[in-house]
Amino acid sequence: MPLQLRSALARANDASSVAHGAVSTAAIAGLTLIEPRSLSVRGRLAYRAAAAGVTAWTTWASFQEEPVELPLATRIGLTVGAAGAALGIAEAGEAIDARVHDRLLAAGVGRPRAVLAAGAAVAALGTWWLARRSTLEAAAAGGHGDAGVEPTETLVEVPAEVRALAERLLGATDDFGAATLRAQLADARASVWEGPEPDAFWPGIGFAVPAVAPLAVPGDASFPVIGRYRPLEGRSFDVALAVQEGRLAVLSIAEGRDWSEEERVAWMEADRGVHELTAWPKPDELELLIETPEGLRPIG
Repeated sequence: MPLQLRSALARANDASSVAHGAVSTAAIAGLTLIEPRSLSVRGRLAYRAAAAGVTAWTTWASFQEEPVELPLATRIGLTVGAAGAALGIAEAGEAIDARVHDRLLAAGVGRPRAVLAAGAAVAALGTWWLARRSTLEAAAAGGHGDAGVEPTETLVEVPAEVRALAERLLGATDDFGAATLRAQLADARASVWEGPEPDAFWPGIGFAVPAVAPLAVPGDASFPVIGRYRPLEGRSFDVALAVQEGRLAVLSIAEGRDWSEEERVAWMEADRGVHELTAWPKPDELELLIETPEGLRPIG
């Protein structure tokens, strides 16, 4: 196996790496794009097997972050158990998915499957980010590996272009905890992520908010104002903020929510992705949209 490929696989299997966060988020969003009810019996079995496979992979990768190394047999058993649990709740999960999909459709949302995929991606990215921060904090405290090990994350001042984008989104409304999040942003620091290509731009950045900062409500959500722009071939991309446990967590760019399911699948199959972006957009490039019961609508 070529050294470059081995290195890429090692990064993807490291639960604290950006590569793992990106791949796992893409996998979860890709599975959410699929309408289980439209599949044949064989297709549905393949769909459930893929979901179980993603669960098994993320479970296995997470064991690398455990402060005490588990015996191999235990890791295998827990991984198999997680995959089995995913298969066991698949039917119930698909039923819930169908109800949410149909309610979005009844509310007038034009592409409910794309909306669900976007929500799943934000939730997956935010969950990965919180787990990553917990791991790094444990490392800094000497609770993972050798005592006194330095964390692999370095906090820096929030880059000016990132702060400007976050301020643009948070300044568009005073609802949804926006005022509290703006106050958090003023004192936040940032963790710049390294993507699959070292030293290349990656369209995601994490925030570290002081523990004493007041918490925003809702506590776990995608902030409902997004910024849309068209940097590649006229295709839309959305800049969004994620909130986790009441704190500003992530600013990221993803494929636009207005893409059809067919466009998303074709894009993924062609190995295209946000890694093609080269820089953050300027705030005045963004068209601000807000979530409503009828879907995303322009602000103003």
